[in-house]
Amino acid sequence: MIFRRLAAHRQQGADWFAAAPAPTADPGDWLPSPLRSPVVLPGYAVIRSRDGQLAELGGRELSRPSDRYRQVDLRRRQLVMSPQSIAAAEGIDVQVTAVIVVRVEAPLAFVSAAADPDAEVYLAVQVALREAVARTAMERVLLRELDLAPVRTAADSAARQVGLAIEDVVLKDASASRQIASAREEEMLVEITSRIQMERARAEVKATRARLASAQLLERSPVLAQLRLLEALPPGTTLHLDGMALPAGAQSPAREESAEGSDAADG
Repeated sequence: MIFRRLAAHRQQGADWFAAAPAPTADPGDWLPSPLRSPVVLPGYAVIRSRDGQLAELGGRELSRPSDRYRQVDLRRRQLVMSPQSIAAAEGIDVQVTAVIVVRVEAPLAFVSAAADPDAEVYLAVQVALREAVARTAMERVLLRELDLAPVRTAADSAARQVGLAIEDVVLKDASASRQIASAREEEMLVEITSRIQMERARAEVKATRARLASAQLLERSPVLAQLRLLEALPPGTTLHLDGMALPAGAQSPAREESAEGSDAADG
């Protein structure tokens, strides 16, 4: 009879021997723990709530039915701010993004001081970042030369009140609007073009001065001018000299040949 009932229940889809699946819970939720407190996970701290009193447990202990426990993550993590459109000192909007590296330093204050501790730090950094950008020139912001010391001070002050510790505040991105970016690119292009044209003009001036100095030197020395002319001729060039003046007392080869012929005829 018993086996028939088991077979009937199995046909209906019920399995007596199957364990019910354990409910999945976030380690940050307050949960009961029968008999003993939960095992402390690596990088976490266990907080017990008993009769309205909070306590951080150093190990497992016997628990009461009314006890509630919570695992607090002590590991370092990052809070990434969404892009913030802020007016710089010139009144021009720039978009900046910051990253806040935090960790839980006081677990009891973290679970009791605020409903959302991360939001407390986020708001403090957001306000301080806007004030810092408003005091800084746009070019310095875009070059990531923003002074983040006041932002770090504001973040530390807010974090201590909710049990957090600030590891670092980093300016992740800084960019201008599309119109400002296009204007800056055009300005850089004009500057580069002007620099190239100036270098070309300087080279032409140097070349002109060199040619002028060479012309003056050739004008003062005709022999050097003739030598320069001969050097400029390509190889294999035939040079004809017409009407070349000879020194006094010298005769041309043609006149010497005619004189020698007349002396032979007289002899």
